[in-house]
Order: sequence, then C-alpha cells, then structure tokens
Amino acid sequence: MSEPSAPDSGVSPVSPDGLERSGASSRDEADAKAWFYLDHREDIEAWASLRSEGRALLEKSLVGIATDLDEFAEEVSAARETTELADGSWPTVGLYRTRWATGGIADADVVVQWERSRLLVRGAGTEWPYVGVRIRTDLDDTARRSQICEAVRPFRSQFTGKPSRNFPCWGHVRASGPLDPEAYVADVLAAYRRLWAAVAPALDAL
Repeated sequence: MSEPSAPDSGVSPVSPDGLERSGASSRDEADAKAWFYLDHREDIEAWASLRSEGRALLEKSLVGIATDLDEFAEEVSAARETTELADGSWPTVGLYRTRWATGGIADADVVVQWERSRLLVRGAGTEWPYVGVRIRTDLDDTARRSQICEAVRPFRSQFTGKPSRNFPCWGHVRASGPLDPEAYVADVLAAYRRLWAAVAPALDAL
C-alpha cells in the first residue's frame, strides 16, 4: 500500500519577512532580455569579469603599433611621435611630416588613438581604437586650423566619426565576432594606411 500524501495545508508560502509568496513569477515576453540575464546571471557575470584580461591582451598588440609605424614612417618620409603608451588615459601613436609643422611643432598629425579605460566596453563611445587627423590642441592660428579642416573635409565620407575641433577627420576601427588581437591590429594598420594615403597629399599641399 502506498503511503498517504501530506495533506494540503491551504497556506501560501511565507518568506522570512512574513510576506506571502505566490510561487514562480509569470514571464512577459517584453521582459525576455531581463529574464535571460536573471536565468544566467552567474555565467554572464563570470564572463564579464574577464573583460579586463581581454583588454590587457589586446593592448599588448595595440602598443606594438608604434614599431609598425616606425617602419611605415620610413616608407613615407615622416616622423613618429607617441604619448601615453605605457600609461595614461589616451595612448596615441602618430606620424607627421616636417612641412606640416610651425616652429618645429606639428600643427597636425595622423594618429591611432584609444581610450584605455573604455577599450572593449560595449556601449562606450570609445569602445574601439580609431584613426584620425589630429590638430594640436594649442594651435591658436584660426586660419591655419581652418585650412587643415578644409583640406581633409573630402575624406569624411570614408572616415565617419563626428568631426570635432581637434579631430576634423577620423573613424573607429570596429571588429565583429571573435576578436584576434593580431588580426585586429592588422585591420587598424590597414585603416591607418588608407587614411594616410588620402590626407597626406592634401596636408602637403597647404
């Protein structure tokens, strides 16, 4: 003979705070993304915690761009400058020609730059590195600044970042799918070469 089942108490489950709980929540399709996160929260957070390690690995390759641009500088008769590669918020590697300088200081250069703290942070405006024409911040000669902006204006359709005072022409180098650092850096360098080929003759002509 089978054992009798426990009698139904007729009482709803009660939480430690004394409030009744009616059981499993109903799921609205409109909240599907939220439910997915709640169902898989531990796995999602574990993966998210690896971002810093992935960022560090990618940066090792990005910093190596300085060496690659040394070689390219020889090809195009340009000088290289870097800032904040080892530390700092905005690592930058750029090339310029002496004819773009005033008083020995380049009025503009062509750079690769990224924001260290937001690299690979989805939704951040600077999730990815970018290539661009940079005008030096302290250039007070408004006529010279305007000349540079006008010279690179035709190339904004290819490099579609929103123009700003110091970056009149620039664009992100995005990746999709699995991210291989070496392959990605090759894409960054290819974008840099395209930008240089477009804007260097225009800047030379000023």
